[in-house]
Amino acid sequence: MSQQDAWYYATPQGERIGPITYQEIRALIQGGRVYRDDLVWAAHLPEWTPLDRVPELAGWSRQLPPNVPSGTSWQGTQETIDTIKSLELASAAVWSLIAAVQILLSIWLEGPLSFMFIAGIWNIFAAISRFNLAKRIQERRKSVVTTYESVTQLVIIAIVNLVVGAVIGALWVIIDFIIRDKVLRNRHLFDQ
Repeated sequence: MSQQDAWYYATPQGERIGPITYQEIRALIQGGRVYRDDLVWAAHLPEWTPLDRVPELAGWSRQLPPNVPSGTSWQGTQETIDTIKSLELASAAVWSLIAAVQILLSIWLEGPLSFMFIAGIWNIFAAISRFNLAKRIQERRKSVVTTYESVTQLVIIAIVNLVVGAVIGALWVIIDFIIRDKVLRNRHLFDQ
């Protein structure tokens, strides 16, 4: 009886396709165009139902992987990773520049600004750690998320720059917090 029904299925974008025959939907399943968690409907079904919960289709769907979540694609994932990496590299470059200015000013002016040398050295380490972090971002390492979960390092950098550095270093930490937020919102991309 149910194989005689007109079948419909919904794409991940919400588009309704059909009516199609049982043989056509089975061919789509076997061809990997309809996935086991895609919604299907036929007249004998009370509502739109995931394909793997429809008895006459479930057997065909068990050999398939689940559908890719809506809105997720490899290209979108790679673009997000590339954006985060670019932001991190920009941050590393700016920290390098800030460090150079702080060290040069402390040497050139000696006396009142010599304490900036401490902030400059600190910021060199901050820049090096960001250059290394950019590589881990590209490799999508789980350790990237762990690095950003704590705000301690960012707070220390802000305090050092505010107390013995220059205000620009303390203000640049805001950009690092923005990068941190982007990493934490996309923590699912870091899985290796």
